[in-house]
Amino acid sequence: MVTRFEPWRGFAISSVCGILTALAIASGMLAQSQRPPAPDQPVETVVTDPLSSSFPLPWKWIDDGHAAALKAKKPLRFTQQTPQYVSPDGRYVAQATLYFTADPEPHRQQLVSVLEIRDRQSGTQQRIESLKEMPRDFLAEVPQGQGLIAVLVPVGWSEKGNRLLVRQVGGLFATDIISDGAWIWQAGVGHVATVYPTADEYDFATLLGWSTTDPQRVLFQTQTMGNPKATIWAVDTQGSTQLAQGDRPRVYGTTLPATANAQR
Repeated sequence: MVTRFEPWRGFAISSVCGILTALAIASGMLAQSQRPPAPDQPVETVVTDPLSSSFPLPWKWIDDGHAAALKAKKPLRFTQQTPQYVSPDGRYVAQATLYFTADPEPHRQQLVSVLEIRDRQSGTQQRIESLKEMPRDFLAEVPQGQGLIAVLVPVGWSEKGNRLLVRQVGGLFATDIISDGAWIWQAGVGHVATVYPTADEYDFATLLGWSTTDPQRVLFQTQTMGNPKATIWAVDTQGSTQLAQGDRPRVYGTTLPATANAQR
């Protein structure tokens, strides 16, 4: 999925919070919110997404699930739905359901999803399992899927409403391995491409949205560990990658609330 998965440079960290804290210190990529502490209290840090994505994974829900598994001293399973993403013409609705297996030991956890795309006009619906869309060589390196982060979550539609942009997140709990790809679905065709930047080496890629300059391309931000400087790339469906500093990301359509609350 991403160029930096091949070296497998992940370093072991003792907890989910450990990986997120390490990434925040090393690369400045984690979105954090703070409130002023009392004089005798430490600053409280809330991690919203490991890649500071504008389309964040529900990391507090993940963190709370891990805490519940620690308290229960056994694995627990949780589900949560994303918001619904309606195409500009109102014909299509996309939504994903996240499935989180929490475990007292972070490296045994797993986060996957099922993406659903419904055609309101015909009533047909497609269900795409995120695990089936991950690179085979990457999954082969994960013993029984332990520690795996492999999700597809919709982020928005193209201006014409015929293409759905989906954030494909791949990584491993309790390591520094996590990055985005863009999974693209087209009406009448189905899955047409999975793309990510290929013009340079990087540690983390973050999906930004469709390019404003060239709507057929997808924008990413990439960074390397320990370097706060970010580079913006525009990538087409063939993987052709070009610099796009100054371009702006766009997504279209209407976002509606999830149809179900988080469940255990």
